[in-house]
Amino acid sequence: MAVSDLDIDRAARDWKERHGDDAVTKAREMVEQMRRKRDAESADTWLRIIIAIGMLETSPTIVRN
Repeated sequence: MAVSDLDIDRAARDWKERHGDDAVTKAREMVEQMRRKRDAESADTWLRIIIAIGMLETSPTIVRN
């Protein structure tokens, strides 16, 4: 079953909050775990989360006065 983009974004934010600067590294470990289990769908989901984490890290922050 496909995971929605909204769920991916939420997972990325939660993962980033939990793991901070190590979020991408920890997510890559999850990709490898899923590949070892031969779970391609879950590995693909984690790859989407990695991309979403990258988007969070490069998104400009809006400061309002």
